[in-house]
Amino acid sequence: MKCQVLFFCLLIISSVLSGQFRNYDFIGAGHDYEVTVTSSSESIPNSGKKTIDGFPVQNQDQLMDASRFLAQSTFGADMATIRMAAAMGYESWLEEQFSLPATYTTTELLAHGPLYGDLDEFEGNGFHTFHNFNTAWITNNLTSPDLLRQRVAYALSQIMVINNSTDFFHDVGIASSNYYDLLLKNAFGRFDNLLMDVTRSASMGTFLSHYGNPKADPANNIHPDENYAREIMQLFTIGLWELNPDGTRKYDTEGQFIPTYTNADIKEFAQVFTGLSDGGANGEFGPFDESEDRRAMVMEPMKMYDAFHDKSEKQLLNGTVLPAGQSGDEDLSQTIQHLSTHPNTAPFISKSLIKMLTTSNPSPAYVKRVADKFNPNEDGNHKELIKAILLDPEARNCNHSETYTFGKLREPVVRMMNYLRAFPMTANENGDYLYVFECLKSNTGQAPLQAPSVFNFYLPDYSPQGPISQQYKVAPEFQILNSTNVIGLINEVHKLTVNQEYLEDFCIVESFEEDEEPEEPDEEELLESFEMYSDYRMDYSEVSDLINNPDAMIDYLDILLANGLLTDQTKDIIKDAMYQLNEPTDKLRMATYLIMIAPDYAILK
Repeated sequence: MKCQVLFFCLLIISSVLSGQFRNYDFIGAGHDYEVTVTSSSESIPNSGKKTIDGFPVQNQDQLMDASRFLAQSTFGADMATIRMAAAMGYESWLEEQFSLPATYTTTELLAHGPLYGDLDEFEGNGFHTFHNFNTAWITNNLTSPDLLRQRVAYALSQIMVINNSTDFFHDVGIASSNYYDLLLKNAFGRFDNLLMDVTRSASMGTFLSHYGNPKADPANNIHPDENYAREIMQLFTIGLWELNPDGTRKYDTEGQFIPTYTNADIKEFAQVFTGLSDGGANGEFGPFDESEDRRAMVMEPMKMYDAFHDKSEKQLLNGTVLPAGQSGDEDLSQTIQHLSTHPNTAPFISKSLIKMLTTSNPSPAYVKRVADKFNPNEDGNHKELIKAILLDPEARNCNHSETYTFGKLREPVVRMMNYLRAFPMTANENGDYLYVFECLKSNTGQAPLQAPSVFNFYLPDYSPQGPISQQYKVAPEFQILNSTNVIGLINEVHKLTVNQEYLEDFCIVESFEEDEEPEEPDEEELLESFEMYSDYRMDYSEVSDLINNPDAMIDYLDILLANGLLTDQTKDIIKDAMYQLNEPTDKLRMATYLIMIAPDYAILK
């Protein structure tokens, strides 16, 4: 990809009679949107003034680079958004995104009354409430203007993981939406608040079993649960090994990696997370009770019940001690600060976010530049982190299309959303977008909040055998790339682009006893159950004028979907396939399908 050409230099020159104008140039690279250009004259009292918006940007290199920037910072963009980012400049675009309010999934989930409740009557056809979260999630991600916040929240959901495929989350969709919303709320905030909200989340407490975690009672063989104490260190803050500020591992005098904590440390931290339980107004301490109103139990953060909190002295890391006799809230607050400000947390979280957004193998210098911006106690600090990640020279280097070690495999969710955001999609009569890829998890190994464990869909240091591991590089997303999932992803893309018959392809499963064979769902009953949903279609009107010009259309789609990364060979293959079809819409669908499964597109550079 060629580098973005810095632009404009606009000079307004005119004359009135014999008067001579003085000209003012207010436009430059990165400052070319909503700029007022004035021209004044000594011979006449009125000066010329015009506000220009920088549109339309037509330079192909600029559009390619803007498309690439948006592929790193959002779930994908239509051409209007690409042109907007190119015209505004990236920092201005980021600042505008920072100013937008959050669009929450719970708001969407509850907006349509009983449809999004505990739909027991729908259990016969498999439409449980975690599907309702999915519908709220995709509706927001297709319609909300806060594109950056939504993408960052999804990245955070793969660092601080819950799994909504378990029985509890499967039946109570609001548990998923409430957790996802706290990630949205904190996406542009500060790390210590994020960590506290995650710790107090009833959804997280249920998933990692510190909900209703009592203090030790040796006489009755009761000991604090250690699950959350382990994962908050290993996955949410400091990682397994001591790090340098640039994210590289430290070595001891014998050349071995230095662990950040021991099993004894886990036991100490486990005592901190005792006493948390039902945060409702009439709540009581105890384990999560699925016989109660489950929605009420997950809507409020867990609160501390001091009678069940261990108030003994606690030895934390690096010589830090929590004195005996403190309240549970005091212990919890000091522990969150202790982990947030640990020297490992800045490089660990910075590198994790870089790998989610821009490249799987950031240089140590890139990691350090981002980590230097990390301040867990500063309001809005995540904005500085995000800007550091997305505007870093290593992220913006336009020559990376030719650097095989830079970039990352586009994961299935991002790949599918990329397409759905590129072209407008019709909603149903309620303004909802049915979660159009219900089979995505089973076919590709990934779907929002459906990681198989707290370790996410893939390990951050996964390195597939072959050239990648031989070069000591990592490619985490490749861990869910196998022969089955590759075919499954191709089928999902085909369904989305070429077939587009979503309704009949849903993964609807009838309820049945273990010793019974599942019955084939009744087609008429299914259609009645989903009568509120339209037969979704993509709107290709923006590109329809190019259908009779294959070269121009492929170039357009290259920018829109592939960030300008398609090779001439790939373009020729697409063109040949288009020539085999007669219907203009079929040509367009085939072109988008082949781009979405092309190796050129698969790797985000």
